[in-house]
Amino acid sequence: MLIVGQVSSIEEQYEIRFIAEMFIIGERFRYLARQQNQQNKK
Repeated sequence: MLIVGQVSSIEEQYEIRFIAEMFIIGERFRYLARQQNQQNKK
């Protein structure tokens, strides 16, 4: 994920970082769920 632009405050920086971390965690959950799904089908 690439975020381009200027951050106007430290609070905005924390919000953007939080959103990015949630996105990364969500992607990881989807990956793990897909793997578990494939193992259950075998």
